Amino acid sequence: MKIVIVGASAAGLTCLDTLLRFSLGSDITVVSEEPYSPYCRCLLTYYLGGMLKEEQMAIRDTTSYPPNAHFLFGERVEKIDTVRKTVVLSKGSEIAYDKLLISTGSNPSKPKYYDEDKKIFTLRYMNDAKKIEPHLRNKAIVLGGGFVGIKAASGLVERDIKTTVVIGSGYPLSMIADEKTSRFVERDLKGMGVDIRTEVDIADIKAGNGSMRVSLSSGFDLDSDVIIVGKGVKPRIDLAKEAGIKTDMGITVNEFLETSAEGVYAAGDCCETMDIARNKIWVNAIWPVAVEQGYCAALNMLGMKAPYPGSVGMNSLKTRAFHLIVAGVLKAGDGVSIFEKYISSTNQFRKLAVRDNVPVGMAFYNNPEDAGVMTNLIKKGTPLNVDPARIVSNELSMMDILKPL
Repeated sequence: MKIVIVGASAAGLTCLDTLLRFSLGSDITVVSEEPYSPYCRCLLTYYLGGMLKEEQMAIRDTTSYPPNAHFLFGERVEKIDTVRKTVVLSKGSEIAYDKLLISTGSNPSKPKYYDEDKKIFTLRYMNDAKKIEPHLRNKAIVLGGGFVGIKAASGLVERDIKTTVVIGSGYPLSMIADEKTSRFVERDLKGMGVDIRTEVDIADIKAGNGSMRVSLSSGFDLDSDVIIVGKGVKPRIDLAKEAGIKTDMGITVNEFLETSAEGVYAAGDCCETMDIARNKIWVNAIWPVAVEQGYCAALNMLGMKAPYPGSVGMNSLKTRAFHLIVAGVLKAGDGVSIFEKYISSTNQFRKLAVRDNVPVGMAFYNNPEDAGVMTNLIKKGTPLNVDPARIVSNELSMMDILKPL
């Protein structure tokens, strides 16, 4: 069987590894438009912060794969022909497939004033980090208060770069966490030396003598050597859409991760599936979900009929000042009750969202030890056997929580 995988990140590589495990005879081609061997994009902010070198970000040595696994780096799939079952590459060649995985990921959202010539960059790919690096001197502006923006800012201050985070909403992480949790993040980021400006945007940018003068909508002016944009991502669905494959927010798939085109599957950031906590179709563009979907897609490509149960959005943010893990839905309403507790002596905060005695969201601040267990309970829809107030107060061990009802 001939299999083509478009994309060599979390979903694509997991799919490849799974295929090789269960189907030694398949001929598999992985196409990646990036010229680099597979690396972990989640670590780009650490690379930019000088905490990791490029070689430390590698996640696979492609020379160790068997001869039936082929890698094409620096090539882009320009077209999918679902009738002839072929893909056309940017250099003009064509590859036939019996099964195809689209794992094209997502692209960063860009503001209207985005311009690399003016030293305004996104941070999604290795090339982005390498473009930013030469401009990092004394001052930087990070646009966006999501996980990428906050991680980038914390990395930059570790390099003694005066960093300002410009956030359109009223507090950091507003698309991911609730306000109370986010205020702890804001407080401790400021303690690290990060300047945070909320409810503002960039109004004007003027080139200066080696730097730029940035005017905010609040009327405040800042000088900066570079602007790093971290305002979320958008699923890369154009390739599928142009092939006539059904799309919405992401590429639409059935429970087996197969698209509307026979033999074509999708996984990772480009794909929309059921969000267990939200109980609706959603795109959870995070590494662990891409790994799950890549594994499940491979099984189904091999005819094993493995339904994908859905995902839960989860993010982890670790700096020298704090460690936050967030999962699921954290806002009250629609039958959701909130339980929370802050322990000032240890600077720990726990928040739990519960619907019908089932946890649907959690935020653990400086208490990562139990976050994995709670995330699994959310994902499995497991009813709690104890009072949620006792969980957030840290009165119970995870063994107590895992005891059957």
